[in-house]
Amino acid sequence: MPTNAQKRLYIQNPEPITEPVQTSTIVIIHPGSLNLRIGRASDPLPVTIPQCVARKRISRTKTSTSLILRPECVHSEAKQQFKAGLKQAEDTVSTRPTSTGEYRQTSSYKQLYNFNHGVKGQRTEVICQQTWTKTENQPAIIVGQEALYVKPTDNYDLHWPMRRGRLNIHPGPGGTVTAVLADIETIWATAIQKHLDIPLKDLKMYKAILLIPDVFNHKHTKLLANLLLERLGFGSAILHQESVCASFGSGVSSACVVDIGDQKTSVCCVEDGISHRNTRVTMDYGGSDITRCFHNVIQRSGINLRELDLQHTVDCLLLQEMKENHCSLDQDDWGVKEHSILIKKPEQHIVKYPIKLGDEGIITSMSFFIPDLLTLHGDLAHVQKRSEGDPEDPHDEFYLKMTTRETKLAKKKDNSDNKDANESNIGQFDDSTFQPQMDDDSNDNTESLQVTDNQKGGRGMEMEEEPEAESADSEVQLMGIDQAILHSIDKCDNDETKKKMYSCIVVVGGGMMMEGAQQWLQYRVWVGMPPQYRLMLETMDVLTRPKDLDPRMVCWKGAAILACLDTTQEMWITQREWKQFSVRMLRERAPFMW
Repeated sequence: MPTNAQKRLYIQNPEPITEPVQTSTIVIIHPGSLNLRIGRASDPLPVTIPQCVARKRISRTKTSTSLILRPECVHSEAKQQFKAGLKQAEDTVSTRPTSTGEYRQTSSYKQLYNFNHGVKGQRTEVICQQTWTKTENQPAIIVGQEALYVKPTDNYDLHWPMRRGRLNIHPGPGGTVTAVLADIETIWATAIQKHLDIPLKDLKMYKAILLIPDVFNHKHTKLLANLLLERLGFGSAILHQESVCASFGSGVSSACVVDIGDQKTSVCCVEDGISHRNTRVTMDYGGSDITRCFHNVIQRSGINLRELDLQHTVDCLLLQEMKENHCSLDQDDWGVKEHSILIKKPEQHIVKYPIKLGDEGIITSMSFFIPDLLTLHGDLAHVQKRSEGDPEDPHDEFYLKMTTRETKLAKKKDNSDNKDANESNIGQFDDSTFQPQMDDDSNDNTESLQVTDNQKGGRGMEMEEEPEAESADSEVQLMGIDQAILHSIDKCDNDETKKKMYSCIVVVGGGMMMEGAQQWLQYRVWVGMPPQYRLMLETMDVLTRPKDLDPRMVCWKGAAILACLDTTQEMWITQREWKQFSVRMLRERAPFMW
């Protein structure tokens, strides 16, 4: 509320009094396939919790919830694809010199196999401090970290409501839209109450900023906005794209943003806070697929971790930790070295495997650039699709296209009527006036005839244009990260914009946090870019830790910065507006093209 002094100042100088932004009342929500990051805009860093929920099992059959295994990697050509990827990765690594100008000596996986194949796990006296979640009281729902450590033998199913950056809608138990949204509501509500200490009844006094993927599904986005404003009851909300938030969090105005998560990789060009729609591409692989590749590569070298079952979530997390410890893209780190792999399971003795590793770490990491190593199959690359329309949004882009078209047709018809009237008064003009009029009429009549032919098609003509736009999704194939960057930048409108994007590449997300990633990515993009841009570039910056921030937090931090901007204050969608106008408010207020 304005003070008395402010009121007197307003009377003297009637300018609107803008209250300072209350960042403590703004909740920023960044949902991922693996983790949820949530916090107030005033917090230095968000709270991170696994975005999963364990529900008491109703049916007798247990649902598969493996974080690593997926049906897209099981097909008849998987072995040949993996071998081809290995050969390509080994050749790529051996042909690039180290910082001293030397070339890496490739380690023999056969020799490593002979050593590692005979190694057996050694049971130590140390017991793992991690404990299983207590379920004696049979709670109906367990959320977050505790849900991960429910015993596989307990009567619970683990649900991940988001997969590959989208709502995890599937034919199995808990896979309906209603069930998925119920899981998300449960997780978010628990995080808000437990970690932010905000009672749900007070959310009407809070605002929410929701981060959505660059390539978003219109229906899913509407459902999440409805979840915030109606089901959870926030007073108002804004939706922001991850790439735009990443650019703000990195402190750069224009960049090619590469977001590598646990299960998806997105590339998009951002210029002055705008995500260019044509440059967006998302691929369905991420850090968890690199973990699966690591498991396959070390098996080739004779390492058989018999205690691990990749159907169990705890074992998948353990393998992910091994990948983070042993994988890198450091070209200078080579040679056969001895390592110890520890199998740490809750409340059990730690098992130790003394092994030898050579190039397994860098070969695994090369799957970022050589996706054949991931043995994936299917349509796993996506671009932004046109909205399919919504009954609650009668003035969508289809309506706008049709009304624009009808307006043009009406104008053409009026011109045609005017020409008919002119022809009826031909006798009133002399020859000097008539000749130019005839020339104009001849052109206009041709155009009028074309319009009439098109008008016969009516909606049919629009329908002929739509499949072309929709087919753009199928034209994009699964690519390595470097190729996706080149593809995205190539979609920019002009050379000046492309130069900006090549000069600044920002890498965020937790999927590629390894030594040497910056140098390899810069090298691969530099080699692959068109030669003329190498001459145009003054610098080429690849930022893997913008502002020395944890790359997993950059998008969330950028949203916190956006919450404070004056321009943001005009974009809030209130609960009342949403109830009255629904998805139409996203078309009017969203800071991106809906």
